Amino acid sequence: MLRDHQAANSAIARPFRWRRIILLLILAGLLALAFLASLAAGSTGMSIGRALSLLFNRDGSVDEALIFNVRMPRASLAALVGVNLAMAGVLIQTLTRNPLASPQTFGINAGASVGIVFLAMVFPPFGALGNVIPAFIGASIVGFIMWALSLDGKANNMKIALSGITIQLVLSALIQGVLIADNSTQDIIFWLVGSVSTAQWPKVFIILPFTVIGGIGAILAARYIGVLALDRITSQSLGQYPKNVAALTCALILILACPAVAVAGPIGFVGLIVPHIVRFFAGEDQRALLILSALGGALLLCSADLAGRVFAYPAELPVGILTALLGAPAFLIIAARKRVR
Repeated sequence: MLRDHQAANSAIARPFRWRRIILLLILAGLLALAFLASLAAGSTGMSIGRALSLLFNRDGSVDEALIFNVRMPRASLAALVGVNLAMAGVLIQTLTRNPLASPQTFGINAGASVGIVFLAMVFPPFGALGNVIPAFIGASIVGFIMWALSLDGKANNMKIALSGITIQLVLSALIQGVLIADNSTQDIIFWLVGSVSTAQWPKVFIILPFTVIGGIGAILAARYIGVLALDRITSQSLGQYPKNVAALTCALILILACPAVAVAGPIGFVGLIVPHIVRFFAGEDQRALLILSALGGALLLCSADLAGRVFAYPAELPVGILTALLGAPAFLIIAARKRVR
């Protein structure tokens, strides 16, 4: 039954196949260009050609040290965080069958942030690696609440999205209260904006295993996860066990989203914007959606970080501010287009 359903979907999706290939090539090319531009841009500028040559011919120069010790970790971290958040957004939207779902609108980011902030109050020396565990705990609690709401047949998509936003606002208020009561929280305040400006190789190595495990796991399980977009009766008729697949999907969402929040802060709207843009061009095939969204998320975060450095020079805008400026109107447009009531 599942194979018959997949064969039918494959026939329907054929018109999108060339679109997906073209989109894959475009996104990969733009990502490579944005990555190289990130290596070249900064207070000590250099040409993209110079940055590219140093990647393959290291000459011991100051430019080489700048690229490999400062700019490459930053660009790599931005790309990995973008991959994680975009793929988590695809999974949340599929799990809940809600076009307004994302790690931010469902309170996942805020839950992870609460866990990290409270840990920082008790154990200030903990860094990005120590942040991962409390991020998982906080996000898991919020994720369970939102999943329970999504199972309620009386709650429509808009009500669920508004519930997630309400939870996010409550948790944000709680965080603000903690920050007001504590005087040694300047680093936390900066982290809460969402930024990759403090990127170092250790942070890249912290998030990388989660990106690999969560990303490969999601792609391998895509044909099962995609069935969640159907109603539960149809899923069962296809031989699937929605609860088991949903539990796996929840685990993958946490594996992807929590480390991203731990190393870069609660950067919002990547998981909302990117899947919608990709879905418009590439259709609903879950595996293609995950792969293309991963590239799109990496491109968005690399480009936003680059723009924040270039256009605000000599200062810089945190990437979380730029994604919020893009994401807030996008959320309203998507809500209006879907006519969710």
